[in-house]
Amino acid sequence: MKLKFWENIDYEHKMFIIFLIVNIFLWLGVAMIRTVLPTDALEGIYWGSLHDFGTPKHPPLAGWITYWVYNAFKTDLSVYVVSQAFILLGFIYIYKIARIFLEPKRAILSTMMLEGCWVYGYIVEYYGFNPDVVLLGLLPFLTYHFYKCMNSKKWYDWVILGVIVGICFLNKYQTLLIFVPMLIWAIMFRREVFKSKWFYISALIAFLIFLPHLAWMIKYEFFPLMYFEGEFADNSWLTHITSTLLFAVMQFALIAGTIAMFVSLKLLQKSPFKLIDIKKDEKTWFLILFSLIPLLIHLTMGICGGGTMRPRWGFEFMYLIGIIMFYFFPTKDISKKEFNFITGFAYFAMLVIFIVMGTLLSVEKNYRSRYPVAHIYNDMQTFWNESQKTPLKYLGGYIEWTLPLTIYQEPHPQIILDTHGYKNPWIDETDLKASGILIIDRTVDDVVSEAKKSCPYLEDDFKIEPKEYKFTVTNAFGQEREYIIHYFIVPPLK
Repeated sequence: MKLKFWENIDYEHKMFIIFLIVNIFLWLGVAMIRTVLPTDALEGIYWGSLHDFGTPKHPPLAGWITYWVYNAFKTDLSVYVVSQAFILLGFIYIYKIARIFLEPKRAILSTMMLEGCWVYGYIVEYYGFNPDVVLLGLLPFLTYHFYKCMNSKKWYDWVILGVIVGICFLNKYQTLLIFVPMLIWAIMFRREVFKSKWFYISALIAFLIFLPHLAWMIKYEFFPLMYFEGEFADNSWLTHITSTLLFAVMQFALIAGTIAMFVSLKLLQKSPFKLIDIKKDEKTWFLILFSLIPLLIHLTMGICGGGTMRPRWGFEFMYLIGIIMFYFFPTKDISKKEFNFITGFAYFAMLVIFIVMGTLLSVEKNYRSRYPVAHIYNDMQTFWNESQKTPLKYLGGYIEWTLPLTIYQEPHPQIILDTHGYKNPWIDETDLKASGILIIDRTVDDVVSEAKKSCPYLEDDFKIEPKEYKFTVTNAFGQEREYIIHYFIVPPLK
């Protein structure tokens, strides 16, 4: 039976739909090579399980979503599926943005060419689901509705915008960077919106959505912001420069594949690389501001703050790169042959990244992707039961080793989270004293340090004598690697 809706879709849009479907299932397949979820996804499940309006690093949205999905289906696949759902959302809204600036063929290609930005495959395989993955979907979603709202007089567009802004703020503080170009563009081309009551109603809606998290932040003295302070704690000016340069180089490395696709199209068409005349046109400046301002803010943060500039902080702001190339360096009319060439190039890039990622995840003997959870948990339970009569209720130490134990095994011990020196709002110290805690970390010194940090009530002369423990990680081909860790049991105290 023929599907009428499919028959009514033109060839280019059919290819786009097929591309989206292939993208989803391909990256789901690669992700399932792992035997445990990435640390960021495990953190999200744990943070969400606390049912609170904040986490030690971020607002609560990503944690809530990860926990709800994992708790509903009890399978790692569900987490990867929701990751792909946000990437799909991003691709769809990147296309919708592209249609504002480009005709359909170029709009489709400008989206498909993003497959050359390896972040769309890499981020799910190595981070699973986290606020950065959410941003890959929410930033294009927000950008499109902002532009639509600026060109609409309908009240419900302002309501939708307010809801999206509030949700974005509940995901990651970094979302603030996108509001700088939004504000500048509105001042340049839509000053009248500041006189509209719906502008302020929209802002109020966003604030009310964010308010519970703000109240939570005030209650706990904004301790999650200490995470960012730690990232920018290096005072060496050499680090300021080198870290920022590395950040910039990695942004270029991210989009290199997409640039290669566009250059190939231009060469195929024998079309000159001529930049359009930059005029004070609202569409032109929309693309300039939204693509450059977040990048410039990041670079300024790196130069002034120093410390660790994580390249992935800028990756989610590169969603306009395909549109920018087609808009600022116009091509000739795209034939079916040329369209198929770029489509094939996108699939080739997808295949290359697929092979690289799949190979790495298969051959690596890394505890981050192939942690023997059940074996370690059973051993740690045995060690605990040999000396303690109370159940194992708390775990502390290296979070990449404690998180899998509490997420995958029952009963689920509670983890001592790093709150950057602030009082942990999820831990009752009285109950901790009465229950005891198992510390697991990489070295003897790490165990001692974590024991004192997790149990500040310990006397100075309390003896902490960690024991050695070995475990083996086996890759997909049966090759093994041994890890040595250390553990110590802080017993219940009266």
